[in-house]
Amino acid sequence: MDFGLLLHTISTITPDRPWGIDIPNYFWFTGSSAAAFIISSFAHVFGMKQYKPIAGFSLLLAFVLLAAAPFNLVDDLRQPGRIFNFFLYGWENFPTSPMKWGVLLLLSYPILILFEALILYRPYFVRAYHQSQKALARQVYRLASLGRMELSDAEEERDHRLGFILGAAGIPLALSVHGYTGYILGAVHAIPLWHTPLMPILFLASAMVSGTGLLLVVLPLFQKFFTDFKQVDREMMQKLMRLLAWFIVIDLAIRFFWLTFAMPFNGEERYALERFFSHHFYDVVFIEYLLCLILPMAVGFSSRLSQKIPLVILMGVICAIGVWLFRWNTVIGGQGIGKSTPGLLEYHPHFWGQDSLLAIASNWGIFIALLMIVMAIFPWDKEMATHYEQNKGGQ
Repeated sequence: MDFGLLLHTISTITPDRPWGIDIPNYFWFTGSSAAAFIISSFAHVFGMKQYKPIAGFSLLLAFVLLAAAPFNLVDDLRQPGRIFNFFLYGWENFPTSPMKWGVLLLLSYPILILFEALILYRPYFVRAYHQSQKALARQVYRLASLGRMELSDAEEERDHRLGFILGAAGIPLALSVHGYTGYILGAVHAIPLWHTPLMPILFLASAMVSGTGLLLVVLPLFQKFFTDFKQVDREMMQKLMRLLAWFIVIDLAIRFFWLTFAMPFNGEERYALERFFSHHFYDVVFIEYLLCLILPMAVGFSSRLSQKIPLVILMGVICAIGVWLFRWNTVIGGQGIGKSTPGLLEYHPHFWGQDSLLAIASNWGIFIALLMIVMAIFPWDKEMATHYEQNKGGQ
């Protein structure tokens, strides 16, 4: 064996994890964005008119989540100027590089969401154009209406058709935007906990849980403070809670296959999972599974409990936290049991600076601020609400 290579290998062993708290937070944001977009597509693409009243809000939530997510990557780079390296280098490896897939996805997916939102809210912008007396505002509304200033039945039919096309095209993009993050982990041979083809599916299934949970938390706030009728749609909250319960069933089923195949039959992955559970047994089993998945699932399938709005909102919070913990345990915990450095890597997030708790809090602040701005630009006024209710009545 080359003695110099051995010394180099030993010298590169470090007690620091390469990826810190920014990365699980980024994974959570992109996954929740994908889930919100898919829920919005239930009405536009799959014809499930019962979700029509929240299709626009869910679409905007997907856009804001994705807009806030890349700030985690910029912070993780330590030097923000390195962001240009994503676009300048590595394209020769594009067919086999999930990170290069991510560059294109992070550019194309938000543009598609934005255009679909403009199509969905075009009637509002047209009405605002005719009602406004300010020249600048009228130009902005005209631009937001994509130059189509009519509100005829033919134009509305065209909007429905364009919404269907964009929604159908956006579903694979939404799945890919979060699925590629699972590919990034699954392709790493050095981390046995990550190296499984199920990793993209695990991430997508848990993302549907976190996205629906976040929607249960934010939707009643939006309806209470950003709509003219100032009340929470209790029926819709119950439907979303039932939907969340089914997403949890799917998530648990995929995790069951992952654990039952890996632990008995895969030597390296079995060792990684056994070591991981030995160190994180209580927080994974009791908090992540029982509290954050099993309990909300039981509430979702209970007709009586799912009618209690405060309890439903609490279950949404718990599910969102549980999936964030899954991202944390997978990314941070997985790096602690690498092939060459099992148990040696340690990570304790700092309070201040880059890759810190304050950085994550700031990212959530950016998300909240962007959501408030978007909600102010794309309001849900009485006329649009009436329009949605009329469509809902045809289900």
